[in-house]
Amino acid sequence: MTQTSTTHSLLLGSLRALGAGAAGGALAALVVMVTLQLQGWIWGRAVLQGLPSAQGLSWCLLWGGGIGLLIALLQRRRAGSRLPEMHETLSELRHPEGLQTRHGSRQLLGGALALIGGGSLGPEALMTRLVAVASHSIWRGADRDLIAAAMAGSLGLFRSPLLGGAALAGRRWQLLWRWLPATLGGMAGFVVFDGLSDLGGGLHGVPYDWPTDQEQRLSALAAALLAGLVGGVCGLLLKRWRGWLQRLNLVERCWWCPVITGLVLGVCLWALPLAPFSGEEQLRPLVLGHWQLGPSLLVASGLVKLLLVGGCLETGWRGGQFFPVILASSAIGMGLHQLLPAIGGLESWCSGAVGGSLGSLLASPLLGLILGLTLLQGHGAGALVIGLLVGTMLQTKR
Repeated sequence: MTQTSTTHSLLLGSLRALGAGAAGGALAALVVMVTLQLQGWIWGRAVLQGLPSAQGLSWCLLWGGGIGLLIALLQRRRAGSRLPEMHETLSELRHPEGLQTRHGSRQLLGGALALIGGGSLGPEALMTRLVAVASHSIWRGADRDLIAAAMAGSLGLFRSPLLGGAALAGRRWQLLWRWLPATLGGMAGFVVFDGLSDLGGGLHGVPYDWPTDQEQRLSALAAALLAGLVGGVCGLLLKRWRGWLQRLNLVERCWWCPVITGLVLGVCLWALPLAPFSGEEQLRPLVLGHWQLGPSLLVASGLVKLLLVGGCLETGWRGGQFFPVILASSAIGMGLHQLLPAIGGLESWCSGAVGGSLGSLLASPLLGLILGLTLLQGHGAGALVIGLLVGTMLQTKR
């Protein structure tokens, strides 16, 4: 009788998690669709295909500064009104007091404005917070596992059922029967609302380039090691850059600081168009050669994008860092490949750099592996693993 009751409870919990995940995925997909539509309306439809905006400098400055002003006014003298990053939301969920949703509307609106305004930010922080706040209001915080399941569903934008578990259940594997059906439900929710049309596709459809002989394999290994080292150093520099900005307390000292960030983004949109935006839509056209950029410009764009990620996050423009870090690392890897064409191939350089940056930035190598494999669609998988190992070693020895 006890076993039957346990099985029934497990099945019921899994079905509830499936429904919560589907609702989370559908809600996240709707927000993504609206955000992309507004991005296209402001900056031009070309940006939705990952190409440069055709808008002039005055337009970029006007909209960048204007959106920065809106973000500044939303957050002015209101502690806790900035959108938390994904790991901060997860920490709140595990805290005895639970989620703090007092400024939930301001957090979500500010995060949406940051994405629409061209911030070098990913959507995962906004998606997880959106679904967490909505789920918290539905269940009144009574079932934290279901809130976690709904958040796992929102990560369906990455097209991987394993990512929700790696991100949410790292310390609580008993959530297996929650996050797995939840993430599958979330992916289904994205499909229903056409949320998987482009977002999260990464390098889907890009032809693979496999090393064919021993010499090419050794060359690919050398490229992966070098790229992993470069990516790992870039990840550590991003951490130091953010730490330095945090000590300055820019937003607390100058409430209008987001306006300056918006103007900087406006200049980059006009002069260095690879640097703003999340970068996910830019990844495929970059690898396929639709951007005709030289090695110096590729490396410079990647480095500026990393600086913008830290600058946005620490000056009121809040979001995630997964997509922009992967794009920046890929651009740097591509630039290094052009500078050193005799060593390895494009996949080894790009994937190695991505692995190195994720390894030095993320606390969980498993999360970095699943994230990299998902967005790179298996391109340079061996180089990605090598880069992750190098980045993780750099992180632990610094």
